[in-house]
Amino acid sequence: MTLDELLSKTAARVPDRIALRFGDRAWSYAELDDEAARLAAGLAAAGVRPGDRVAFFLPNCPELVVAYFGTFRAGAAALPLNARYQGAEVQYAVGDARPTLLIAHASLVPRLDRNALAALGVREFFRVGDPPAPGFRPVTELLHEPRDFAPSGVEETSPAVILYTSGTTAKPKGVIHTHATLDHTARHQVASQQLAEDDVNLASLGICYIAGFSGQLLTSVFLGGTLVLLPHFHADAVLDAIQTHRATRLQMGPTDLADLVYHPRFRTTDLSSLRCCLAGGAMVPLELQRHFREGAGFDLTEVCGMTEAYNYCLNPPFGRKKPGSIGLPSEGARLRLVDADGTDVPRGESGEILVQSDAVMIGYWNNPEATAAALEPGPDGLWLRTGDLARQDEDGYYWFVGRKKEIIIRGASNIAPGEIESVLDAHPAVKLCGVVGAPDPHDGQVPVAYVALKEGCSEPPGEEPLRAFAAARLAAYKVPVRIFFLSDLPLNATGKVDRKLLEQRVPADMAGR
Repeated sequence: MTLDELLSKTAARVPDRIALRFGDRAWSYAELDDEAARLAAGLAAAGVRPGDRVAFFLPNCPELVVAYFGTFRAGAAALPLNARYQGAEVQYAVGDARPTLLIAHASLVPRLDRNALAALGVREFFRVGDPPAPGFRPVTELLHEPRDFAPSGVEETSPAVILYTSGTTAKPKGVIHTHATLDHTARHQVASQQLAEDDVNLASLGICYIAGFSGQLLTSVFLGGTLVLLPHFHADAVLDAIQTHRATRLQMGPTDLADLVYHPRFRTTDLSSLRCCLAGGAMVPLELQRHFREGAGFDLTEVCGMTEAYNYCLNPPFGRKKPGSIGLPSEGARLRLVDADGTDVPRGESGEILVQSDAVMIGYWNNPEATAAALEPGPDGLWLRTGDLARQDEDGYYWFVGRKKEIIIRGASNIAPGEIESVLDAHPAVKLCGVVGAPDPHDGQVPVAYVALKEGCSEPPGEEPLRAFAAARLAAYKVPVRIFFLSDLPLNATGKVDRKLLEQRVPADMAGR
């Protein structure tokens, strides 16, 4: 099924059901389908042809939802640009994917160099909202009557979206998902998460990311459920929306989750409508999970996934969980753990996770070398090399160890930053931490930690007490040689701790050692 058909079939089945809420406005499925059709006609009139790319530089807003489905109906591929991007990052993605048309929010237009983007092939520029901007026409001019517009007959195997990775280890790559891979993603997540038609999905994650787009928007449309869309994460707004709209589902990263769980209102807000909260993007500290369980009355559902393969592993939302693990393979996914030579490792030993699923990306845009490196052929088909390291226990549950490229090699010993972070995160005063390697003339590398403490700590620990806390729980070679305290840790475009920026700090911070 194509994603255009996904919306139109749901609109035909439940036309009057609320599809989308944003602020005090609501759209039924019939209204959402009509706006998507009108936008598709406008895109075609503006010169967009099947196979073209249409770029969006939009925060969470109804226009972004309509832009997705209007683009699909026009037969083009969507290029959602991260709303956190600065101008140079936009230019990189545009220069790589070469969209013919760009829709930007008025608040983000000042970051853009229209002339530079035009030189990269963007022919038409539109804006959402005010104030006006030179060279950007209002997006309402794209809302044509669709009577004379026929869908393009796009194939299930056609590219539907190009999502740029966060680029923590290299230049961002454009992950290509087809209509088929995203349809399979939605179907598998509905089954794995046991989603239902009456679910109210609260999206505070950006729907320019795979988690918000595929995990929340597409699954909601697949079922005919309701998506409550917030402009961005804010703990008060999330708590208000849960109460007002009786939200049943949440999904967020550990940083936002910590802000929500440690908010003073978390224990006093009526959360009785919630059935499930997914958390992923990094290991979720057990202390944070305990606080969530005490406030919400049920356990978090930990997940592991990536832009290339959304949530390939998760703890059963309503079955047996193992807190701290990433759970079991999701519906439709097969996993292998392999060593550096590609040989499957014995149960209990760590190895790189390989994923096989019909929901895996088909490759990277304009990058055959990276595609070949990521998609490894085998006698039974292609396997995605995730770069994630894990081990499998006796019950078949997987435990995340770290990222292959982030491993710190101290002497002849490998150290996973996540193992140290999970120990530091368990300290009651620690809100968030990040561990990176620092050059060392003797050992090659040594671990260094950066820590942000919870606000209002009555007795904030110093460096040596926190190192002692870690030393009581870790082998000596894993204990950070230095711990630096920051008011906030830098986050990358997807809200994860930005290890690259932390690594850049290391030489200056270690100079006073």
